[in-house]
Amino acid sequence: MRLSGITLSLFLFLNMSAPLFAQSFGGAFDGVGDSNQPIQIEADNLEIIDDQNTALLTGNVSVVQGTTILKAKRIKVFYLRSGEQGQSKSGISKIEASGTVAVRSEDNFASADTAIVNMVSEIVTMTGNVVVSQGNNVVNGCKMTVNLKTSVSEIKPCASSSGSGRVRILLDPKSRNTN
Repeated sequence: MRLSGITLSLFLFLNMSAPLFAQSFGGAFDGVGDSNQPIQIEADNLEIIDDQNTALLTGNVSVVQGTTILKAKRIKVFYLRSGEQGQSKSGISKIEASGTVAVRSEDNFASADTAIVNMVSEIVTMTGNVVVSQGNNVVNGCKMTVNLKTSVSEIKPCASSSGSGRVRILLDPKSRNTN
């Protein structure tokens, strides 16, 4: 029963993260929102800790749905306790991915040291060496926060020796969509 919760939560992580990249970079993560697509999850280890309402996938974790691939060294899923189920559609309160988190679909890519999906507030936070790209267009920063309810995303820079860093953006004029 818990294993299906893990599957559902990883599906929701992929499904809820898709609008961020599609909105910000014009389109992608095809197949992620299609609940008819099977989800394949692989890891070196799965540990379910019922008394803490958590499940931990460790070691070369890979989640594949359609054309989307999520990889991390570690993914931890936090379940809501009885009576708290109404706070989240999935019964999951939070998903934490760490150890070089990477999401790819076709020419779209996002990576960071960690990613946290708060399923109750519908906020995604990626921190540490954040890179988001579509084709040759690339955005780099240290922290990206996405409100999935409003589709508003913010990327914050890394601090520099002078005290304030800057977000870096590379736009390839050849990648513009001409309609």
